[in-house]
Amino acid sequence: MGRRWLSPRHVNLLFSVLLRPKIPPDKVFLLTMILALAAIDAIGELYALKAMIKWPNDLYVGRKKLGGILTEFSTWNKTVEYVVLGLGLNANWRPADEEGMLYAATSILVETGGEVSREDLLVGILEKLEPYYRKMSSGRLEGFYKRWNEESMLVNKRVEIRSTGERICGKALRIDPHGALIILDDQGQERKIVYGDVSVREISA
Repeated sequence: MGRRWLSPRHVNLLFSVLLRPKIPPDKVFLLTMILALAAIDAIGELYALKAMIKWPNDLYVGRKKLGGILTEFSTWNKTVEYVVLGLGLNANWRPADEEGMLYAATSILVETGGEVSREDLLVGILEKLEPYYRKMSSGRLEGFYKRWNEESMLVNKRVEIRSTGERICGKALRIDPHGALIILDDQGQERKIVYGDVSVREISA
């Protein structure tokens, strides 16, 4: 969407993980969500900081963005060849000192007042991600669906969603097993919002 990613040198955690899962393309979203859970859990354990998922691929503390996930993949003969999961987390950065920010942002340093070991943070996330990935690969998914909804900052909130030529307002009901956001729109109809087609512009209680 023409947006610019911004991160000063040597202060944040930016990394990618290469995976070769044996899943169909319509299941790739599962990987985005288990990485989000791994990051939330590691941040909570290491820094006693509560982060939540802003569907489809951002992490927030309160109303401020803490990080984002970018998932890219390649297919061959209708199967996934590889997936690259990229995660950027604001660690020791002070976003308020930066000019030209489009959205409110925060960092672990800002929220906790303490310096972050990026190495420890990376290890913590990967230690959470590995068993989640193994569990997902074995098909044990129900617990993940439950947690995605529990950790969502959108569920049960009023949202405004914009896509090409369309603006949808309503209440976010849940994230379904395929990664779609289900909302009850202002006309009383359930709508399925598919990852990649929309962006959430505004959230209010």
